[in-house]
Amino acid sequence: MSAPASATSAVVGLRRWARGHSPQVAAAVGLLIAHGTWPARPEFRDACIERDRDGTCWIDWTDARTAFDTGAFARASTSEIAVLDLAIALGEDRFRLSRMGPANARAIADAVAAAVGVAR
Repeated sequence: MSAPASATSAVVGLRRWARGHSPQVAAAVGLLIAHGTWPARPEFRDACIERDRDGTCWIDWTDARTAFDTGAFARASTSEIAVLDLAIALGEDRFRLSRMGPANARAIADAVAAAVGVAR
């Protein structure tokens, strides 16, 4: 296993992985891809993205959190750091979103939407 050599191969491989994964991992990967910064950064790919021979890539959320917490991505902007922190939290299911019932899930989605100023 090795890290993907390019942002493009990382994105393609991560999309393949996320399609068959849990909603929270798919959301985390989708956020990183939509944001665009992290798959393009070699230090991120090297620290926590693995690539299989078939091109499938995956994020080791434990490695991602460790690298984040030890400052490996400290050169990023504050918004880049915030997006990465949220994506890692989603991927590692830090807030146990995978275990929420529909009412709590809706309340959480509404609260996050309100926090970023999006009417729901």
